[in-house]
Amino acid sequence: MKHLPFFDKIPNFSNSLEVFKKHFFRVRFLAAFNILTVLILGALSVYAKLYNQGDGVERLFSDPFNFWFPYEGILTGVSEVLWCIPVAICAFTFGVVRQKDPRSRSAIFLFFSALLLGVFFLDDRFRMTLILSRLGISSKLINLCYGSAVFLYGVKFWRYIKTTPYLPLVAAFLLFAISRFEDRLESQSLGVHAMLEDGTKLLALLNLTLYFWHVCHQEIGRHLHLREEP
Repeated sequence: MKHLPFFDKIPNFSNSLEVFKKHFFRVRFLAAFNILTVLILGALSVYAKLYNQGDGVERLFSDPFNFWFPYEGILTGVSEVLWCIPVAICAFTFGVVRQKDPRSRSAIFLFFSALLLGVFFLDDRFRMTLILSRLGISSKLINLCYGSAVFLYGVKFWRYIKTTPYLPLVAAFLLFAISRFEDRLESQSLGVHAMLEDGTKLLALLNLTLYFWHVCHQEIGRHLHLREEP
């Protein structure tokens, strides 16, 4: 009797494997991102093993949970979730709209919106300004770069922004400015300091999310309507 490999003995294993591969490679970049992530995690595991840095690697996945104060940081977590929403929906809507007209005003607007908000999110989440200032780069220079980017963004897309209900967008950037420069007010109260820095940021993110949710909803609806036309 011919000796079959182990996996050949499993019914429909080959067919299931082919179906899995087909679905896995249908989504563009799915394989690349999975392989890249596995390589990074594998490299971290090897590093931890070779240099006895298991505790250091474990800190990368540590949960900032305080048993005695379970509410600690909850609004910061909400802010981080709100940060991700406009970035994600702008990027997704850009991908949808550019299929019809890659050079349309709305597609370019959504692309640069996702890019600008993504940079701000990374700065806020990973404290990039603080890290760069510790390396000798002036925080004033960083704030000047961010302010210039917002100014150029507004000038470039103002004609398009005027066609949208832009009040939440303007309010969001004003609130971001208050949050960014709150430390210059030298408030003596911790509660007032938290409200002026983190409370205004939370309110800004709420307005930003609602604005881009509305704009992206309209753009996708318009895109679907155009596709249905003969």
